[in-house]
Amino acid sequence: MIEITESPVATSSVAESVSDAPIAAVLNDEPPVVIVGSGFAGYTLAETLREKSPQKPIIVFTSDDGANYSKPGLSNALTRGKSAAQLVTETALQIEKRLNIRIYTRVQVERIDADAHLLHTDIGEQAYSKLILATGAAPIRLPLAGSGAADVLSVNDLGDYRVMRAQLEGAKKVCIIGNGLIGCEFANDLSNQGLNVTVVGLGDWAMQGLIPQQVGEQLQSKLAEQGVNWQLQDSVEIVDQADSGYLLTLTSGVKVEADLVISAVGLKPRTELAQTAGIDCNRGVKVNGGLRTNVADVYALGDCAELQGKVLPYIAPINFGVRALADCLLGRPTMAQYPYMPVVVKTPALPLTIQSPEVGSEGDWQTETTDDGMRSLFRDSAGMLKGFVLAGSCTSERQQWLDQLI
Repeated sequence: MIEITESPVATSSVAESVSDAPIAAVLNDEPPVVIVGSGFAGYTLAETLREKSPQKPIIVFTSDDGANYSKPGLSNALTRGKSAAQLVTETALQIEKRLNIRIYTRVQVERIDADAHLLHTDIGEQAYSKLILATGAAPIRLPLAGSGAADVLSVNDLGDYRVMRAQLEGAKKVCIIGNGLIGCEFANDLSNQGLNVTVVGLGDWAMQGLIPQQVGEQLQSKLAEQGVNWQLQDSVEIVDQADSGYLLTLTSGVKVEADLVISAVGLKPRTELAQTAGIDCNRGVKVNGGLRTNVADVYALGDCAELQGKVLPYIAPINFGVRALADCLLGRPTMAQYPYMPVVVKTPALPLTIQSPEVGSEGDWQTETTDDGMRSLFRDSAGMLKGFVLAGSCTSERQQWLDQLI
């Protein structure tokens, strides 16, 4: 996915710093607002809430070290020459001091007792006045066979990126499983480093499902010029360890050699914690326009949330929803307003801006090619614009076509 008061509080970088007393007692007697998750959604909410309420007690629980970084930036960090450490913009301790909140790192939140307004963790219980689930999404794991199947890497967080950087030392060949948006972004980033990249995917063309065929084939062509090989309408069945890396066997029988195998087949919203409280979940944690679940005083935000049947794993929906949610938490019920939110794809080989039509929309793509770009417009039977894909220099036309959608 992409792109605070003065008095310091104690850091929570290790569980041993937490006493046996209720955690909220370190702040005051008022049950705090508790946020589970320290990604963009969790920290943006904490910052917005602090702006609106300087004294509101806020606690964040996270299963990692709580460092702040841009997750969408992971898929082009190699091109930008960034190490894992260089991607960190703030540590948990720095955020605690800046926002005057409490952050508990490397903690597993086990279940929610919604009736008692109590969170059960592996370091103790925590009362809450309001609870926000910002647990994000986890990589989908493919049912791969072979001695190297467990080594397949999904780059979904800073720790994964650190592992990838280490495994790329001395590597020459990389195989990416998945021809969607993330797979194509990583293919662009890795091929920029001179690596031999093979993309294996079930689709007929790059990013099928998001962009029309003519644009997808142009993206394939541009990435192929950078050394990306395509094995489409195919999938990986077996990943075996080999003397010098891995040997992949595809459904078609084709063999692919690789020093590193990356899976980019998609994400699944983390709903397990919500389900412990009987919260309605479908693809994600179901919320209304105020980001409230069906359970009193429990909300969800970011990649884990589902609104009107949609999961929106992007930065923009968080930015538009977070202020409304902060108002709701402060007793001012507000419904979030979501405008059209085009997605910018980080494929410099062929820059893309995508405003997808609504799922189930009937119509046709009309594609035009310019000297250094492409423009695909999705129109219904009445000629009304319902979506667009802009490529290359045509990405500068974004506002023009957004205005026609509005």
